[in-house]
Parts: sequence; C-alpha cells; structure tokens
Amino acid sequence: MEGATRIFGADEALPNDPSVMLQFFKTAAAHAEQLYVDLPAQVSTPRQSLRSPRFSIHEFLAPSSPSGYDMFVRKTDFDNVVKLLSDRRNTHSLEREMDVLRSCKSKNEIKVMRQAGAISGKAMSQVMRAVQPGMEEAQAQALFEYECALRGADRQAYVPVFASGKNALMIHYVRNDYVMGERDVMSVDAGCEFRGYASDITRTMPTSSDGRFTSPQRDLYEALLRTLKGCTALATARQGYTLSALHRRSVEMLHAELRDLGFHLGFGTLERILYPHYIGHWLGIDLHDTSTIERSTRLQEGMVLTIEPGIYVPDDPAYPKAFRGLGMRVEDDVAVGYEDNLVLSAEAPKEVADIEAVCAQRV
Repeated sequence: MEGATRIFGADEALPNDPSVMLQFFKTAAAHAEQLYVDLPAQVSTPRQSLRSPRFSIHEFLAPSSPSGYDMFVRKTDFDNVVKLLSDRRNTHSLEREMDVLRSCKSKNEIKVMRQAGAISGKAMSQVMRAVQPGMEEAQAQALFEYECALRGADRQAYVPVFASGKNALMIHYVRNDYVMGERDVMSVDAGCEFRGYASDITRTMPTSSDGRFTSPQRDLYEALLRTLKGCTALATARQGYTLSALHRRSVEMLHAELRDLGFHLGFGTLERILYPHYIGHWLGIDLHDTSTIERSTRLQEGMVLTIEPGIYVPDDPAYPKAFRGLGMRVEDDVAVGYEDNLVLSAEAPKEVADIEAVCAQRV
C-alpha cells in the first residue's frame, strides 16, 4: 500500500478486497460532497486486450493481472456498490474528470510527444528516400517500423496506412500490399508510441523514379498544404477556436483552393465526397485521446491535436480530368500555446521542395 501511495501520489490506497472497498464507498458516499467514480456495466472478466472499446486509464496503469474492478468477484458485491453509487445525485463520472485533466498536457508530456513526433518524422524521411516504382507498400511499412524501433519507439501507435495510387482514395486503407507505379503518389499515415504517448503523421510523396510530383499532383498537394498551414495558424488559445470551428474553416479554405483549380462543387459535395473526414482529433496517451472532450471545446494552452486535411478525387467526369483518381492527405501533430503553437511532427518533410529533395536521394 505504501508503494502505491508513493508512486501515484495518492492520499490513500486500499487492498483489493470487496468488503474493504464496499465499506470505503459507504463512508465516502456519506461524507463526500462530490464523488467521482466509473464502474463497468457488469462484473468484469479477466483482463481483456487494451484494444477493447471500453479501455480506460485504469487499465492502462494496471498490471497484466486482473484489473482493479475484478475485485468484485461476486455479483452481490458488485450490485451493492453499483446501487450505493447510483442512488446518489452527487456521484459523477470519473472518466470525464480524468479527460479534463488529461486534455491539457504538461511541459514534460509535450516533450515526450515532441520526441514521438521526431522519431516518426525521421522514419517518414527514410521512407521518402526509399520508395520507388516496383516497391511494395508493405516494404515501405516495414522500413518505417524498423526506423522507429531503431530510434527508441515503444511500438506503432496504430495500424498504418501505406496507400499508393488509387488505394489512397480509401481513407483507412490498411492492406498495404500494392506495388507502386511510376507516376503514383503514396499517402503514408503512420506514427509510433514513445513512453506511452502517440504520434500521428500523414505525408504524401511521389513514387516516381525521379522523385518528383507531376504538375497536377503538385497543384493538388499544395492546395492541401495551404489548408493545413492556414488551420495550424488558427490553433492557438488566444484566437478561441474550437475543433468544430477549425473544421469549418478547413472546409472553407479547401473549397476556395479547389475552385481555383477548376473544380465546380455543388452544395455538400466537398464534405460528402472529396473531404469526408474531420480536420483532426485530440492526441495523447490514446491515439484518439480524451474522448469525452467535445469538439465544441475551445482550444486551451497545452492541448494537443492533429490537423489533417485530405482530398480524395474519384475517377468521375464531374471533376477535372487531371486530378481524377488522386488521393492525398497531410497531417501534423500540434501542441496549442496561448499566442502560438508547436508542430510536434516537424521532422517529417512537407514542403514540395523538401519532399522532392529527400526523394531525390533515392539509391
């Protein structure tokens, strides 16, 4: 018990004994003005995978033995606690309060996330140097994972996307088994975990032998890049944007960019077909972090979010011929400051000149 209070800075630690815990909750419920706790909907079974949809911070911190809630091995014990807590009006969800605390990262947390972004960004550069016609997407994926591990990553933060050619039209394409063509582009959405914190980066690169974009590829990519930069500039606490408002601005920016490229877009076409996903999400210990923090929440200093505009043009006569079949996305991880912000994924090249310079180093 002493070790638990010292490690976690807790006021008190209790043994995993149902009777002790039940007595504790009775006492707390009788004296506490507000009580914050989360209980599962039913008696838990032995610890499940961390990929469970109900994975919580408690499970993240727990050892691989049964989780803390498995102490309620008898349904009667569990029912007594649930009844006791559900009867009280001042009992609140602990998950929400934990998310509020986790939503604004400390300086040390941002340092760790900066390192996660740097590892993934450098690995992305190595992929740019390697891709070429005839290479399989899976080989590029293996290289990225190797380069991350070489630089100290714990693991991959999620199943990555290595989508070349028309595969890039699928937002969550994960087969990664296609052979790259001479004039394709490949969108890579990948990131590692470092000391428990995730990175999430997307870059689009040419797979051609000369390492250069075609003119239509360059024009479409630069439209996306300007949208990314425009949204990133708005991601400060002083300007008072929410994630929802940031998404609306990204739609407006991208609509204007595509209009300049000759796209004639009807009402809702952009969000329904060409840009059907959100501008980004919160990032931290989880890839989609602090799920109870609404998109309508104003950005605050210390929050970390992804900014990831994308464009996916079907092979359809409704769109300019030069851009048909092109799918692209560009994504950065951004730590919000009051007056400015910090791009955590800066090591991954994203300017056209920088991407082509790295790709030109192909052996």
